[in-house]
Amino acid sequence: LKMDHHCPWLNNCVGHFNHRYFFSFCLFMTLGCVYCSISCRNMFLDAYNSLERFKHLDSEKPGIPVTGMGLLLGLLPSGQTNFQTPAPPYTFKEKMFHKSIVYMWVLTSTAGVALGALTVWHAVLISRGETSIERHINKKEAVRLAQWGKLYKNPFNYSKLNNWKIFLGVEKKSHWVTRVLLPSGHPPHGDGLTWDVFPVKRDLIAV
Repeated sequence: LKMDHHCPWLNNCVGHFNHRYFFSFCLFMTLGCVYCSISCRNMFLDAYNSLERFKHLDSEKPGIPVTGMGLLLGLLPSGQTNFQTPAPPYTFKEKMFHKSIVYMWVLTSTAGVALGALTVWHAVLISRGETSIERHINKKEAVRLAQWGKLYKNPFNYSKLNNWKIFLGVEKKSHWVTRVLLPSGHPPHGDGLTWDVFPVKRDLIAV
């Protein structure tokens, strides 16, 4: 019903009964990623600079000459000197700790950008009273009617505010808190099969 798309990550279709949950997930996940990216920026810079400093120390580590027993074992020809690499001035745990912070920040930032773009795209579609599939259908209809010199108008676009009220299930002012900001399992507006067109019923839901 009112299918928007099939999500391969959840192996489930997003449509009439779960579109609101999908958008809420995208929105709050984006906000969480942005919060982590901003609040952990200094931690990321410290970890990145530490890794660069470790690389610099590795490249400038002096060798320790090995003589005596090394020569007695016949490891090197006479007249040559072997150099043993000393232990690094940092532990493996410290290095992995800094790498984990860098990985977390990069992953969070890239996920925030990608998910943010998806959230904005769906917000635009919701404002127009469309789903992803209806977007393609309406675009084709607009091109087809333009050939006849006619202008196509989406009959299910009830204005931006009413589109959001229908999508979020807002029927009164208190629902902006109880149904939008707070977790709510209320059913979506309508049955998903029949919809009023814009000229017939202009104000579907009261302000």
